[in-house]
Amino acid sequence: MVQASCFAGPSLEEPFVPATLEHVRRCPARPEYIELCFTTPEGPWKWCFPEPPRRRRRPAGPVALTIGPYNVQARLVRDSGLGPAVQISSALTMILAGGDVYVARRLVCAGC
Repeated sequence: MVQASCFAGPSLEEPFVPATLEHVRRCPARPEYIELCFTTPEGPWKWCFPEPPRRRRRPAGPVALTIGPYNVQARLVRDSGLGPAVQISSALTMILAGGDVYVARRLVCAGC
């Protein structure tokens, strides 16, 4: 598990910062979406996405939120760096179950 407050390595192309989930609410712009509100050392960050169907809770594991080809992408974090991408619904259940979350620094702060 990654212990550093910011991590990068040979398999990572960008730095990440730890994020703490502060609260979950309906997205103000789209009521059928969920908004996760995080705090990070770089400032607050919000992530809205369609509400996933109810599923069994997955074990909490570290998740990295990064920029994907079309939008924010959730990926597992392994000891060696970023692991495979996971479905948004799977990432949500891991985050809500208390898993560690890391957010790509450039998602949080402008000009990074």
